[in-house]
Amino acid sequence: MVKIDQRYWRFFKTKYWNRLWEDLEIGYLDKQLLQLLIRLNMDLNIYTMSSCSGRIVFSDSTYPWSREETSIVFKKHGFIDLNDILNIIGKKIIRRLWVNVSGPIIHLSVSKPSYIKLLLNIAHEAGLKHSGLISINKYKGFIIELMSGVKLSHLLKTPDKYITDTSELETLVNIINEVLVQGEKYLNRLREIVNRKIPIEEDVEIIEDAKKRGIILY
Repeated sequence: MVKIDQRYWRFFKTKYWNRLWEDLEIGYLDKQLLQLLIRLNMDLNIYTMSSCSGRIVFSDSTYPWSREETSIVFKKHGFIDLNDILNIIGKKIIRRLWVNVSGPIIHLSVSKPSYIKLLLNIAHEAGLKHSGLISINKYKGFIIELMSGVKLSHLLKTPDKYITDTSELETLVNIINEVLVQGEKYLNRLREIVNRKIPIEEDVEIIEDAKKRGIILY
């Protein structure tokens, strides 16, 4: 097992902690995750890197998983309504119009091997069964991805043909929002478990900084 350089690891923890607040200030951070991210960072051996509570994305792409030659038509971290989808489906596209719904995902780093098992056990208990260790870096630590299997991909239209009839769009909207709710349930469960089990070793510096920022810790 790779030995983590604790001095560099601490440097990255401070960097990502400060970036969390910068992202919050500019509106980039998903506020629904703020308290959970703070709680995780309150442990001396954990820092969070990136996160999303769940989202709905309409993309102009060949396949729902395509990364190259893909245009985001619409994105929202929350429910949509019939008017949203009617406006979107009326737009001109080049490839295919897909709607993709994904559940919560959090990337974090730990500095001790024992924390890998700890966090994966927490994730699995919360229902985030697709979580795992994704990389090991001497300086950034053991990188873990917490992720549920919540997802939906549906083809709406091609450049010259509607695949989903407009009379069925209201039903589709309900299903899209229903999938997002399932992701929220897993996220709420994760919060409950993290609040019970984390922190194990308190990060005094992080806790004091959070208090200075006016955060009420629970």
